[in-house]
Amino acid sequence: MRRSAIRVFAGLVVMFATGVARADEASPTAESLFQEARNLVDAGRYAEACPKLEQSQKLDPAVGTQFNLADCYEHIGRTATAHALFAEVARIARAAGKFEREKSAKERAAALEPRLARVDVRVDAPAPGLEVEIDGAAFDLKSAGAVPIDPGAHKVRARAPNRVAWESDLDAVEGRTTLLVVPALVDPTPKVAPAEAPSGLSTQRSIALAAFGVGVAGVIVGAIGGAIALSKNAAAEEACPKDIYQFRCPTEEGASAWTSATSAGTVSTVGFIVGGVALAGAGVLWITAPSRKTRVGTSLTGVIVEGTF
Repeated sequence: MRRSAIRVFAGLVVMFATGVARADEASPTAESLFQEARNLVDAGRYAEACPKLEQSQKLDPAVGTQFNLADCYEHIGRTATAHALFAEVARIARAAGKFEREKSAKERAAALEPRLARVDVRVDAPAPGLEVEIDGAAFDLKSAGAVPIDPGAHKVRARAPNRVAWESDLDAVEGRTTLLVVPALVDPTPKVAPAEAPSGLSTQRSIALAAFGVGVAGVIVGAIGGAIALSKNAAAEEACPKDIYQFRCPTEEGASAWTSATSAGTVSTVGFIVGGVALAGAGVLWITAPSRKTRVGTSLTGVIVEGTF
């Protein structure tokens, strides 16, 4: 029984050891990845070599691997990334006393300087908490002047608390500086201008319109009164024949017709006078009224419509 247990335990140990060995064989090492990358570089297949060098550097950081990675980035056009890596290699090599490696890295970085694409980011109106990202990576807004960036297309995004995010495309060109202007981010809260009078008219012009209405009514009353006066006057003259000296009204109906004609004439006269005065006053008030501006309001785009009348 005791021997059986020992045999089982020994078998488990062998199986575990075999499994670990196979796992080690299946997992690439930093050295194997580096060698694979070097073979790809020798074949001119830099796009395939760079990811292997990246992985090798993550598994076992080494200044030699970093130098080769910078060289690989340069060959696939990522000049800004290559320049930064060469500068970092020079710094590390100097600290480690590897002066030949430092010199070589500095020379490679200097050779890339004229080819670098750069971006100059400017902000119209910085909002509190403003953040700018290029391809998802935070951009340091405190950096002075143009900053190196890999050539090609990039996505830019600006955001800030309580503001509408802004996005744009950036096309960086090798050897040139691209100006990127971040506009003022819009406050999403709608802003409405103070309300004006519903008619949009000033008080003086409102009075002018009222006076115009009175004037029109007066003219209408005058016209109606004039028509009645003419009618009554004809009836009165028929009932009350006149001579050179006087009217003679032999009947009560004739006298009443003459009185009605006189009253209608008076109403017509007063109506025309009141209407004329009101119309003249309305015209003066309208012409002399000061103009005023009306602010229609603002939208999320910040557009304000103004008018003068």
